[in-house]
Amino acid sequence: MRRFFTLQVISVLLIGMAATAIHAQTPTLQQLFAFNCGTSCLDGRAPDALILASDGNLYGTAEYSTGGGGTIFKLTPSGQITVLYTFPLNTTTGFFTNGNAPGAIAEGSDGMLYGVASSGGTTSASLGTLWRINKNGSGFQVLVRYCTSCSSGGAPNSITAGSDGNLYGTTGYGGSFPGSLCEGLGCGVVFKLTTSGVYTVLHAFNGTSETSEPVGVAQASDGNLYGATAGNLSEGSIFKVTTSGQFSTLHLFGSGTYALAGITQASDGLLYGFSHVVSAPTVELFNITTGGSFQNIAQITQPLFKQFGMSQVIQASDGNLWTATAEGGSGNWGRVLAVSTKGAIVQSLSFTNANGNFPTGRLVQLANGTLYGTTIKGGTLSNGTASGVIYTVTGLPAR
Repeated sequence: MRRFFTLQVISVLLIGMAATAIHAQTPTLQQLFAFNCGTSCLDGRAPDALILASDGNLYGTAEYSTGGGGTIFKLTPSGQITVLYTFPLNTTTGFFTNGNAPGAIAEGSDGMLYGVASSGGTTSASLGTLWRINKNGSGFQVLVRYCTSCSSGGAPNSITAGSDGNLYGTTGYGGSFPGSLCEGLGCGVVFKLTTSGVYTVLHAFNGTSETSEPVGVAQASDGNLYGATAGNLSEGSIFKVTTSGQFSTLHLFGSGTYALAGITQASDGLLYGFSHVVSAPTVELFNITTGGSFQNIAQITQPLFKQFGMSQVIQASDGNLWTATAEGGSGNWGRVLAVSTKGAIVQSLSFTNANGNFPTGRLVQLANGTLYGTTIKGGTLSNGTASGVIYTVTGLPAR
């Protein structure tokens, strides 16, 4: 009996060691789909970040397409793409009436896709749109039209689904126009959108004490929205906005330092993000409590780059913070990084241009552990070089 028990224990230990070995696979970076703009650009090029929708498929946008100002597409986990919508060019006026250069996308509580286009519209004073569409490609509708003098905002750059059924996001410009600040285009807003189409500006940045150019918001476990600003590359900040519009600045980075992307709340309750000092070859990984206690926890060497050099972090199933850097890596084509919440670099996977170049979009993880991301350049096709890719990182544990 004792011998049988010993054998059972050994068997359990061996099974556990095998399972650990499976989860300890070395992550592998590879191209899944390449955008073809050699002869035509029907799928688009320069894809933005993907989202995982409730139907198990991924959805995203690409900035340019043949005869249009970009595409909205569906991607199956195996890599099959279906274009749902192409933003049309009005050949009479010369304007992309429904928007141009689509970017961030989110799934609403009604199951529809909501997204933003950073430019385009009906006139030369237009500065982007906010739209929605069914996941089968039907029912496209522009909900908000932005302009260079709109108090509602201009150049929208993010949208996310809130736990209350509403959608929240930011515009880089518009809102408040304090003289010549913010290039005379306004300093940006945080907005709220209901699925019935009601749009509300929750806060307009003043360009001075509140800085300017918000780069997205994330809803934390306390129900409030937290975000960061680029501050026109002069001084950025971290801020908090309640869903009813009460605003507070939690942290100012200081002169010459700005946020590179939005912030993310990890399982430890802290908010994580990246900042950059102008002209310095490094970025800082920071965390901050919802109460405003801030600290830099790691310094990462990167080539000199401007705004949007790193994507917003996600916390993956291995507990680490994963991001993509537009430059850096062994060939300076960009890389995917995993950093622990203590600041140690755990993984650094370099692009080769053949499998992608200049990754900027936020990563998304499926239940099987696979990460999906995008690059706006590079990639390989049988007939030549691609114009951006969708890539995967495999080898992480399942969620």
